[in-house]
Amino acid sequence: MRRSRVFGLVIILLSLLSYANSFHTSFHHDDVHSVVRNSFIKDPGNMVRFFLDPRTGSGVYTETSSYRPLLMATFAFNYYLDGLNVFGYHLLNFILHGLCAILVYWIALRVFALPDSPGEKKPIQYQLTALFAALLFALHPVQTESVTYITGRSSLLTALFFLGSFGAFLRYRLTPRIPYLLLSLASYACALLVKETAVTLLAILVLLVLIFPRGQTWKNRLLPLLPYLLLSIAYVGVRVYFFGSLQYVGQPGRSFYENLLSQPRAWVHYLGTLLLPLNLNVDYDFPVSHSITESGFLFSLLLLAAGALLIGRISRGNRMIGFWALWFSVTLLPTNSLIALEDLVSDRWLYLPSVGFAILMGYAASWVYQTLVAGRGRAGQIFFFFLCALLVEFYGFSTVLRNFAWTSDRTLWEDTLAKSPQKARPHDSLGMALALEGRLDEAQKSLQRAIDLAPRGGQAYLNLGYLYSLQGKTEEAIAAYEKAIPLNPKLLPEIYNNLGLIYFQRGQMEKAETVLRKAVEIRPHFAPPYCNLGALHEKRGDLDGAIHYYEKTANLAPDYHLAYAALSVLYAQKGWKEKSREANAKFLKHSPR
Repeated sequence: MRRSRVFGLVIILLSLLSYANSFHTSFHHDDVHSVVRNSFIKDPGNMVRFFLDPRTGSGVYTETSSYRPLLMATFAFNYYLDGLNVFGYHLLNFILHGLCAILVYWIALRVFALPDSPGEKKPIQYQLTALFAALLFALHPVQTESVTYITGRSSLLTALFFLGSFGAFLRYRLTPRIPYLLLSLASYACALLVKETAVTLLAILVLLVLIFPRGQTWKNRLLPLLPYLLLSIAYVGVRVYFFGSLQYVGQPGRSFYENLLSQPRAWVHYLGTLLLPLNLNVDYDFPVSHSITESGFLFSLLLLAAGALLIGRISRGNRMIGFWALWFSVTLLPTNSLIALEDLVSDRWLYLPSVGFAILMGYAASWVYQTLVAGRGRAGQIFFFFLCALLVEFYGFSTVLRNFAWTSDRTLWEDTLAKSPQKARPHDSLGMALALEGRLDEAQKSLQRAIDLAPRGGQAYLNLGYLYSLQGKTEEAIAAYEKAIPLNPKLLPEIYNNLGLIYFQRGQMEKAETVLRKAVEIRPHFAPPYCNLGALHEKRGDLDGAIHYYEKTANLAPDYHLAYAALSVLYAQKGWKEKSREANAKFLKHSPR
């Protein structure tokens, strides 16, 4: 136990060294609509609503395809503690990652007790194997998209509850006590409330009791799994209730057949990334397969088949190898199988599957030591441990370097664009990052390039309209917004709000009010159009109407400083001095200046 505590401390300290340069990186991509502009997380009273309304997952988009109330609760917790200070969000992500790494160590250690002959190695060898696996998991640079990317917390939190549930069930298998089973079920329920992929735990537990029967009857093996099955069915029912079906809502841009043909190459890509993570990318430009005669498809399928046969042969003598290989495969299936998601590959989808990879690497290192090193003297053993330490150091140093790419929006999308130059989204995102830095000419070229690559995207037209507004080119901005309207319904609240602001600035009050009310109708909890309606009523001299809309803005987005600035002035005009002082204080608190 003392040695395990020391090893746990080593895992945490080395992880901290690898992620110390990530604690002040900015919000990125989905962070903007899920956290920064999500008014729901800014009101502690919405905690219960997270469980009742999946639309609370975004402050911009009306439709979502995810039900993740516990994830949103953690964002609300961060906001309650320190607003939008990124340090707190990163700190919690790191804590979750550290806890997952400790669980990997503990699980790898306990699984050794499952085979029929658990006494073949000394305890220190079990512990060193588990330590090596946990360090590979904790320090591998592929995890940066889950740890450093704030919205990647969904992978961290799911894995924490998933591993906790698996570990508690494992303890129940070794020591059949009901509290362990109840703890496992509670943790599984929490995992389901974070991310849909947690449903694979049921399959993992089935594999566990089949591969390691421990002399139990079928009834004794399968009966404890019945509550997990009932929880899974209940969760499916909840999803159908909220979304009407189990179908993913998105724009994958490829057919079911093309998606299926592309999966073998995606799996080979993942295995290569785990073994040698040299070209990590937040937005891969992964080519789609169109025919079974393509060399890439055939080679990948052959490689996977050969690997499966090899694993199957090895597993006859070591069931652990087969179990952890199946862990990798089963936990990867929800994102890379039959369902066509918007992206073909993503680093954060590897977070939970990489547990299987890391423990397999630990077993491989243990086998090499036992077979080739143990009897070759102290010099050979020192060299072996040096190579293991070198691999851990390589992964940790690569993580440090990868974190630098996440420093700001510009650095992230410049890195992405260098690796995916023919994909529209990096050009689009880099264009917005440059616009916010005041580099408007460069931004316009980048956004125009995004439109050239994906003229039916919609987001680039929205961003181009925003850029034209900054340049004072209102006619061009209106044209860009109008082109975006039919392309992507998810963007309509932002489009109508931005159009309303332009019409207001041009004095076209009726048109401004019409489109602003459309924005409010589509997304009732989207704060900016309420603020613009407040400005419109203020311009008309309707102070009460203006105050109503500004107060509505402040209630929806407690950090919306422009609303407080206007309220401070309007309250003073109404003679409400105390309320004016309070509004001014909130303006000063939340103003970026």
